[in-house]
Amino acid sequence: MFSYRIFLKQAWSITKKYRHLWFFGIFASLSTIGGEYQLITQGFNAQPGGHFVDNGIFTLYNLFNPTFYSSLGQLAAANPSAFWSLISVIVLAILLVLIMVYLAITSQAALVEQSARLILSKKKHEELSINEGITFGRRHFWPVLGLNLANSFIISACLLIISLPLVFLFITDSSAIALTYSVLFIIFVPIALAIALIMKYAIAAQVLESKSFITAIEKAWKIFRHNWLVSLEMAIILFLINFIVGLGTLIIISLFFVPLLLLAFQLYAPLLMTLSFILIITSMIIVASILNTFQISAWTSLYLHLQQKRGISKLERFFKRNR
Repeated sequence: MFSYRIFLKQAWSITKKYRHLWFFGIFASLSTIGGEYQLITQGFNAQPGGHFVDNGIFTLYNLFNPTFYSSLGQLAAANPSAFWSLISVIVLAILLVLIMVYLAITSQAALVEQSARLILSKKKHEELSINEGITFGRRHFWPVLGLNLANSFIISACLLIISLPLVFLFITDSSAIALTYSVLFIIFVPIALAIALIMKYAIAAQVLESKSFITAIEKAWKIFRHNWLVSLEMAIILFLINFIVGLGTLIIISLFFVPLLLLAFQLYAPLLMTLSFILIITSMIIVASILNTFQISAWTSLYLHLQQKRGISKLERFFKRNR
């Protein structure tokens, strides 16, 4: 019998028992595998100056803007030491970004592979390690990176298209522009959500079956086409779990750690202040890594089931019972 409870139970069992996967969960959270949550947090509040507009376009504009480079030239002529300090910071920042991207994609592939091994294994305990996961994830780095970039680009493009009419609303208040925004929202949010869910299956297909970029997407599309309602329900369930756990974490931090931080500010106690920050950041990182490990394990479990047979959604079962 098809049940979301089975997949969630498997995912929680893996997350609880194999805590070394939390290491991968920390870095995998930096990848774009949670694109559907980006849609929920940004798509339903699409506006000019959103994350994609502020960061992506602004950065690209500066990189291709001659004024940016002329300013660097002026700085080099006026103050060479400041110029080389700036260049050093930029190089270090780029290196840090490259390292984080490498760890994020490698960890994502490692989580999918090791979760699948644990789900399919008939042993009570599997001997898995971080080094083994990194070695495997490294072999799938480029294909998984490509799928993540495609996912991110399409979702960001959809959000940008949705937000464009709002730019004109600042210039002129028109019912036609408001209608255009509503139409674009109705069209592109479902498209972007579908892409985000398809890419989850494509990443699993690539990692677990070493399929090429195109073949992985074709298989993912086939699974999604036959199970789009199941995929949507799974995304909603995981979102609600993330939301509830995230809210609970914020409440706990607000009750225990924030008062400690405020007390440290009042007492001018740098040591207590540092300890408070460390406790807050550490608790958030641990919760994020656990949630991400659980989420990827759940999607992997669902993928392994759907590639063999079709799932039956809650909605379908409800209407069948009430015929």
